[in-house]
Amino acid sequence: MDLLRKAAVTQVTVLLTGETGVGKERFARALHALGPRAAGPFIAVNCAALPADLIESELFGVERGAYTGAHAARAGRFERADGGTLFLDEIGDMPPAAQAKLLRVLQDGEVERLGGNSARRVDVRVVAATHVDLEEAVAQGRFRRDLLYRLNVYPIRIPPLRERLEDIEPLARHLIRRFAAQHGKHTIGLSDRALDAMRHHPWPGNVRELENLIERGVIRAPSGTRIDVEHLFPALAPAAEAVVGSNGRLQPPPCADIGTLFDEIQRRGLDLSRLEQALIDEALQRAGGNLTSAARSLGLTRAQLRYRRAHRDGGANE
Repeated sequence: MDLLRKAAVTQVTVLLTGETGVGKERFARALHALGPRAAGPFIAVNCAALPADLIESELFGVERGAYTGAHAARAGRFERADGGTLFLDEIGDMPPAAQAKLLRVLQDGEVERLGGNSARRVDVRVVAATHVDLEEAVAQGRFRRDLLYRLNVYPIRIPPLRERLEDIEPLARHLIRRFAAQHGKHTIGLSDRALDAMRHHPWPGNVRELENLIERGVIRAPSGTRIDVEHLFPALAPAAEAVVGSNGRLQPPPCADIGTLFDEIQRRGLDLSRLEQALIDEALQRAGGNLTSAARSLGLTRAQLRYRRAHRDGGANE
C-alpha cells in the first residue's frame, strides 16, 4: 500500500502485475480515489474480453461511416476517461495493431477515432494490469518492447492472497458487510474455526475466490449467527471438537500421543530452540525452499517465518 500511496498523488503510469484474481482493479480504483483525479471518471476496460476487431473502436472511438454499421460517431474509452483514469486490464492480451495505437496515445496524449483524420487531445492517467509475464511476451513477439517501456514506469506487484494471510480477516469482514446487506441477512461475523480454515486454505483463485466463499457463507449461515467452517467449505470433513484455551478462544484439542512426542524430544536431547530450528529446516526442505509454503505448513505467515530464521541466524553469528 505504501507504493500505491506514493504513486497516487502523481500522474505516473502504473503497471499492476500479479496472478488472476488478486484484486488488480481494486488497487486501480484505490489509486484513482487517493489521487488528484478522484473527482474525474474511472473507466475500466478488460482488453482480453474485447474482440480483436472491436478493441480499437472501443478504446479510441469511431466516426460515422468508418465501417458498415457505424451509423453515428462514438467516443472511445480514452475520451470518456478525460480528466480521470483509464484502467486497462489484461493489457498483455491486447492485439498488436491496438498496441501500436496505444503507444502513440501514451506518447502524444492524443487519440484519433477510427475513420477520422484529426487528433483529439485527452488528459488521461493510464493504469495497466496483467497476469502475463510481459518480458516473456516481448521475447515471443506478442508484445511491443517500446510499449512495455511506456507502461512499466512504476510497476507494482500485487502478491497472491496466500502470501498475505494477514489480509484475509479484514477482507472477509468487509465482504461480509457487503453481502449481508446485498442479501438482507444479519450475519454476526466469522467463527474462530472458519478463520483458521481460511488461513490454511491455499487460495488458488485469490481475492475473487474469497469473494465467492464469503457470499456462499453469508447465504448458508442462519441469520443472526456467525459463519462457520461448514458454511464456507462444505466438502471438508467435520473437524475434531475444539476446546477453549486459557485465552478464551477456540483451539484444537491436545494430541492424543503428545506424551510419546515429548519422550522422543527428550530422547534426542532437543531443547525448544533446537526443536524449532529442526521444524523450520524440515518444512523448508519439504517445500523445496519455498518460504510461503513452508510458513503455511507451520501455521505462520511468510513474514513471521522470515523473522524467526533471521533471528536464529543472527543469534548463531553472535
